[in-house]
Amino acid sequence: MDIKNDQRQLSYSSIYGCSLDLGTHYCDPCLDDREFGRVRSGGYIKSSYLATLLTDPTSLSAWTTGIASGDIIMIPETGGTYDAGTPVSLKGYGDRKVTYGTRDMTIVMSDPNYLSNYAFYNTISRQTDLVPFFRTSSLVHIFDTVATILAKDPVADDIASEVVWEVTIVVTSVNMPAKFPIATIASIFVCNP
Repeated sequence: MDIKNDQRQLSYSSIYGCSLDLGTHYCDPCLDDREFGRVRSGGYIKSSYLATLLTDPTSLSAWTTGIASGDIIMIPETGGTYDAGTPVSLKGYGDRKVTYGTRDMTIVMSDPNYLSNYAFYNTISRQTDLVPFFRTSSLVHIFDTVATILAKDPVADDIASEVVWEVTIVVTSVNMPAKFPIATIASIFVCNP
């Protein structure tokens, strides 16, 4: 066994992520940690405020301070979907056929507050410093990088249909969004006129 050669392999492996901490898998036979769908709320964090919020993402004070300063834009009542995407396949090395890179994750969110939000949605596609987040039944999901955002307001040929803002948000990252319980911050996800 060549110790020097093993050290080089260890070093090589750590560069390519082979020694990342996998974490622990948990199993709840009662399924007490079930999460229910729909993008129920969403919004954006200015990239300059993200590190501050992530120091304690369940702190009501951190959220309310960010909202008051304009560093967090809250859209409290939405509908929508989230697709975690598939990592891009990259060239493999050694015996590995492929390695994996970033993934494109997509949120499609609808906002029923239509006419009053024209100015907001007309300019959001030109923003380059917004990191999205969204809420499901009991968790807030926060991404780690800025997004590409496209808003539109399609009108269907149906007199009973609703005209709402449809926003497509695409985040390209190697990480899926971090998840945090909303129990201590639930009050921020309420529409206050």
